[in-house]
Amino acid sequence: MNQRHLFSLLLLSLTFVSQVRADFTPIAGWDKQLFPSFVIGTAALKTEETQANEFVLGDSNGLLGVEIVAPEDNTNVEVTIECSEYAAPSQFVGRLPQAGQKYSVFPKMKYRYDAMSQCYQATPANVTYRVRINGGEVIEKTVTITVRPINDCPIKIQIGDEIVDASFTFATYVNEQHPYTDKLLREALDIGIVDAFTGYQSNSDEEVLRQVYAIWDLLVSRDVRYSNITTTSSDSSQILSQNVRLLESTINNLQANCVDGSVLMVSMLRKIDIESFLILVPGHCYIGFYLDAEKTKILAIETTLVGSELEEPEQISEVLLNAVDESLRGEYSWPSFVQALELGTGKWLESKDKFSDPAEPDYRIIDIAAARQLGVLPIPFRGNEEFLAFDHSLEEEYWEESEDGETEDAEYEEYEESDEDSGYDSEAPQYDE
Repeated sequence: MNQRHLFSLLLLSLTFVSQVRADFTPIAGWDKQLFPSFVIGTAALKTEETQANEFVLGDSNGLLGVEIVAPEDNTNVEVTIECSEYAAPSQFVGRLPQAGQKYSVFPKMKYRYDAMSQCYQATPANVTYRVRINGGEVIEKTVTITVRPINDCPIKIQIGDEIVDASFTFATYVNEQHPYTDKLLREALDIGIVDAFTGYQSNSDEEVLRQVYAIWDLLVSRDVRYSNITTTSSDSSQILSQNVRLLESTINNLQANCVDGSVLMVSMLRKIDIESFLILVPGHCYIGFYLDAEKTKILAIETTLVGSELEEPEQISEVLLNAVDESLRGEYSWPSFVQALELGTGKWLESKDKFSDPAEPDYRIIDIAAARQLGVLPIPFRGNEEFLAFDHSLEEEYWEESEDGETEDAEYEEYEESDEDSGYDSEAPQYDE
């Protein structure tokens, strides 16, 4: 073999080795799925300046990235990722410090948040990854992912042996600044149970309860009903998720599963400066709120009873009776409100110790105020849907028609029998923990 031929073989061999060393594995969200609700909610998330994992470079909260084994110490690397519909080209430039070590590299993605917030159906999207090592040739790979609808909320994700809790994403569906909240509160004032929404300014438990009841009465007047629709548009054995309606959909379509009704109530309570939170238990969601600004007194509401026709309990607490004058108690809203408070608060007291127990991962408090302080954002209203105002003159006519038909509340009877509401997607894939 002549020297020239030997040199050609050696050059070919070195090129092959270089390409192998420069190879990478795309990281494409969770199980090749991307949740706009999570992406939007965490866009402004406040994180520690120090890198939690020295082998994770770039955005430590990233979902789109690459895995690369450093071929040598201080390897120069350029990583560019784009998804034409949902993310502009985004780049990381840096070094891989240690030879032979696998690094996960996540560029800070330039997501197109407008497009994501208006994704209402599961849709495929191509993500293109380009990697250059030590100034060499660019290696390109493309992965097709599923972009989930904005209504799909991730709850738990299984990544290898690790379970990631993403239940805080429910906080993104609470939108205290939604343009509908002001209009709803205006309607509530027109009903006349309260003259103004003042939050905790009165320093009165009764006044806070009266404001909460005014919101409940409005939703009953609008005939918002429980609807057990939780199925997501796409399934994954690695992801537990649930469909959650945006506020405009709940209000205009008058339907709400347990999460829908809960995020709506919390949105309106936070709008009037009454601190409230979501309560997650296995298979269900309801809400809690504070009676005082110091957050020393808690009550809870079973929101699935908002459209139920129930009997007024024989025993009602004095503070509740004092809160709402008898002349202001709606024939249908008052009994359901009393029972919703009784049922919700009873369940809260029964299980409240579990929320701080690491052995009970399915019991969670989603504190919206704390989430906002961490930078968890609400999903912005970007739709063209118009607010459907409610004509309260039709309310009496509606209930008179209801009395002529069947009034038995099947949903409430079923809830009483099972003591759980499948609204929190208890039938979704479960994991071995």
